[in-house]
Amino acid sequence: MPTRNCDAYAEAMARIRASKLRKAGLSGAYASADSELGRRVYALAREGRGAYLFGTPGTGKTHAAACAVRMWCDRGGGARLVTAKRLLDDVRDGYRGDGDRRALERAARVPLLALDDLGLERRTDWGVEEISALIDGRTAAGLPTVITSNYSLGELATLWGGVDGARAASRIAGACERIAVGGPDRRLHGQG
Repeated sequence: MPTRNCDAYAEAMARIRASKLRKAGLSGAYASADSELGRRVYALAREGRGAYLFGTPGTGKTHAAACAVRMWCDRGGGARLVTAKRLLDDVRDGYRGDGDRRALERAARVPLLALDDLGLERRTDWGVEEISALIDGRTAAGLPTVITSNYSLGELATLWGGVDGARAASRIAGACERIAVGGPDRRLHGQG
């Protein structure tokens, strides 16, 4: 009889963990993501420092961010992985009244935010301002942010353009350790 209680407890805990990871934006392979880079990013976050992972597609940037978020959640913390485009879409839809009105507020206060694919969203002055304000607010609050991008910060500043783009890139540089991620595209070469 005690074994059945232990099994039921273990199953319940596994369901709770899976639910927490889904709410953090982790599903499929990301729910079990593990990598040396991800563990390094997690260690930075535990020290209150963010990470800016940049490089070509398929090199493991998102996987590493997912690993850091998973580890953070597994240790009882609140975390979220979301693409920059999805976050901005949610914020815009919230302003229009047909979406999540508190998406930006939640992103600003979650203990660990992983913002994926920065620079792939449609470039607008409003979007650059929102991302810059989000990074500013999180930095001022001492909350680490993990950012992945296909662009170096210099390329991102150019892509976003003008003073606003340079300012946003500078804010990110101040909040995050820059980590170049190289290698072949793992998806194209069947490695994950």
